[in-house]
Amino acid sequence: MADVDTQDLWAKWLGAVQAAALPAGLGEGQRFSAGSTTLNVDLGNADPTIQNYYIHGLGDVVPANSPSYSAGSSLVSAYAAFLDWIDPGAKVNPNLDSQVNLATTKLNNAQKAFNAILMQAITAYNAAKGVMPDLPAFKDWLPTNYPSYLTANNDLIGASGAYEQLMIQVYGPNYASLQNARTNVGYNYAQNVLTQNKFNMAVTSGSVSPPGSQPVVIGGDTPAAPSALVSSFLPAYSLQAFGSKYPEWQAASVAGQNDAGASISITSSTEDYSLDKSGWSASAKATLFGDFFNFSLGGSTSGGKTSINTSSSDFSLTVDFTGFGSFPIAPGAWWNSALVALNTTKLKPGAPDFFGDDGALSGLATQVVVGFEPTVTLKMSASDYSNVKSTWQAQATTSIGIGPFRLGKLSGSANGTKQDIHYDDATASVTIGPVKSTLPVLLGVVSQRLGGSQDTGGDDE
Repeated sequence: MADVDTQDLWAKWLGAVQAAALPAGLGEGQRFSAGSTTLNVDLGNADPTIQNYYIHGLGDVVPANSPSYSAGSSLVSAYAAFLDWIDPGAKVNPNLDSQVNLATTKLNNAQKAFNAILMQAITAYNAAKGVMPDLPAFKDWLPTNYPSYLTANNDLIGASGAYEQLMIQVYGPNYASLQNARTNVGYNYAQNVLTQNKFNMAVTSGSVSPPGSQPVVIGGDTPAAPSALVSSFLPAYSLQAFGSKYPEWQAASVAGQNDAGASISITSSTEDYSLDKSGWSASAKATLFGDFFNFSLGGSTSGGKTSINTSSSDFSLTVDFTGFGSFPIAPGAWWNSALVALNTTKLKPGAPDFFGDDGALSGLATQVVVGFEPTVTLKMSASDYSNVKSTWQAQATTSIGIGPFRLGKLSGSANGTKQDIHYDDATASVTIGPVKSTLPVLLGVVSQRLGGSQDTGGDDE
């Protein structure tokens, strides 16, 4: 019995998902990252603010330098840092340098103090809400229970205003566009957690999953209890077309059309897939993919790799989706793509490499690939089937993984239980699902390289 060539199998899976989602292929400067574990995203929640929370979680990610999707950095944070490193050009009034240095120190100190108090306030609010579920909304609770937040916020506004005014005097009117961009993405607009404006959006975090499902955020955190639901505001992102497509998926589910979305298959004869076809260079970290077939043992994360001969003519893996599609995602009006394009090389000495392969601003998520109610069918040789069945049915085995899909109770990314697995001795096949759920599954993300070809998104004015 041959071991699974994990990396080869993952590459074939990535290629198959990419082909199904993007039949026209990738454009110049685009990259495709495939999800390596089940990430349920509650994009169809009846509460639009919970939808917004997940949209933000998908959009505010600069994908890591890997075909295995993970977060490399926060787009908002990286963009704000980039703006700070832009060289404004020749000084109109260099005599104000000493005042600028003082203003910069005051601004940095005010920013640090504000960040610290905001985190303290959020922690205190979450703790209080765990005891008193009917606590007022965060924005209403904060002024009375954490007045130091308002003081820190006012100090930050004052320090920022003084700094910006000095910079305009030093660099002249041409600095105004940079100042405007910094203001839009700042803590009083895009990153304002208390007040709605055109640069942010209302969100509710800590959503509760429907029966049989668990929504998770990037990284696999288990969702919070109902008492921990928190309403606030986060930088705005938009997800197009999903809202009209999701009801169609639900209708297909009710009608039992479990392959209405797409059917993705890999077999022993599937052509080997090179990761450069997904836009990745040799520096990409393909090793982030785990074992394609695996299991975990009771009460811990220990377990092992399930050995299946994937070169056998009997081997095939087919995943049918009740719903499947690729949907455009974009940052809100706080993002200025033209400013980014014009200043990629106009940075102050000592600036980080924002646009390198591992740069904090190396890419922008432009599409998310989402599936709904997958049905996984794994066929193999009779000997492999016997081994798989005995291992996966064993009482000690509590978590089972097939590619990006996982069943069990050990992980926050679990999608279903062992009881959802059906064994067919006659065909030497294992079928999982469809696990009925209201939660779509994130299968991949298309990102656009920045620093060269760029996605336009946001407000370029």
